[in-house]
Amino acid sequence: MGEELRRRLLLAKELQQKEDIEQDLPTGMFRGFVNDFQTPDWVARSLSRFRRMDSQPNFSIATENLTELGDWVESIRRGINLGEEPFCKTGLQNFPWLKYSCRRPAWAEALLRTIGRDLVLLSADRKTMLVVFEEEYEYIAFTASDLT
Repeated sequence: MGEELRRRLLLAKELQQKEDIEQDLPTGMFRGFVNDFQTPDWVARSLSRFRRMDSQPNFSIATENLTELGDWVESIRRGINLGEEPFCKTGLQNFPWLKYSCRRPAWAEALLRTIGRDLVLLSADRKTMLVVFEEEYEYIAFTASDLT
């Protein structure tokens, strides 16, 4: 299969996933996909560091309850400077980030339900990040800031 065909098939698949995300997020929360910026280098370096087995998370919780997990993510966000309309990494190659409002109650639960239980949240100024990973028996979270 040629690279061009592979790229077109991926785009077709991701267009459907993009539409699903748009429909699944609550009205007023979804602000659109944002593809017009490069992901900062410090974000990739931090994600690489967080994925190492010896990394110590800033926070952890043992729960399978989605509401409790969402409340936990929201409480962490209140303690760091993510702002009111941060970005969320989608996992899609063609539509890598979406912008959302975290003014609505249960916004984190909606993201967890729509995007998945691993989240990468980045402030609109691209200076602060919150990352949540689902582990075997718990969830762990890391925070990082661009120090430049």
